[in-house]
Order: sequence, then structure tokens, then C-alpha cells
Amino acid sequence: MTRILHASIPADRPDHVARVLARIMGGSALPFPPGGPDAWIAWADDGQTEIEVVRRGDCLARGPAEAEWLASVRHGRSSEVHLALAVPLAMTDLLAIADEASWPARVCNRGGLFELVELWVEGAFLIELFDPAQSDHFARVMSARQWAELLAAGPPPALQPV
Repeated sequence: MTRILHASIPADRPDHVARVLARIMGGSALPFPPGGPDAWIAWADDGQTEIEVVRRGDCLARGPAEAEWLASVRHGRSSEVHLALAVPLAMTDLLAIADEASWPARVCNRGGLFELVELWVEGAFLIELFDPAQSDHFARVMSARQWAELLAAGPPPALQPV
């Protein structure tokens, strides 16, 4: 089964946009430090579907180890937007397909919380891919409740803004 896990969108007022989206989705809105100091995340009522809202102009770029949010800097074809997809293929198959397409791809660990495959479509646009095991793990560790608890405890250094 393929499904969108989250997407990121740009906004002039990320906190306001996240609160409105959370209200529409029947969920909650919380700060999202990995997206920068002004980023917020809107959770749906299922506690797992999310929309990351980042400051307009902040772009995702392919950093040395994993994707990086770069504040108010345009880097060529970098974008404020990305998708996360749960897919039925194994990680090794995903990496092989990326290789065949000549697109950069790598396995990344997000702050010790979960693992995914970063796929850089045409070397520029980020899609985070979760194979079935990664998707199951993501569902167990990433929810609105768990994110609120993580923030209350103070995000680990790996989740601090760039």
C-alpha cells in the first residue's frame, strides 16, 4: 500500500497556518524544530498524518549526510516542499531503482527516531520513502502525542534546527 505520510508546505506565518490546518484536520499543531525556528507541524485527528509548515523561502537541500533546511537561501533547484511516502518495496529495491534512474538516494536516520530512504528526484526534489518495515516503525514512533512528549523533554541534538 502506498500512502502519503507527510508533506511540507511554505507559509509566511507557519504557526498560524499549522493551527488552521490542524483545526481543519481535527488535530493539533506543535512546533517543528527540525524545519527551522519558525516551523510548525499540523497533525490530523489520526495522530499520524502530518503537514510540516516551514517559513517561506527556507529550502531543502541535499546536505553531506542527509537533507538540510537552509534558512532563507535559494540553492539552485532546492525547494521548500517534500513528500514522505510509504511504499510496498524493500529498501534495497528502492535504492536500486534510484540507481537505475541516476537519482541520488541514501538511507538516513532522522534523529534516532526512524529510518528512511532519501530519494532526490532529478537530484533536486526530496521524496522520503519508507519501505514496509520502516513505515510500520514510523507509525509506532511518530504521532502527535509522541511528538508533544519529545518536545516537552527537549528535542535531541539531532533534531535541532540547522
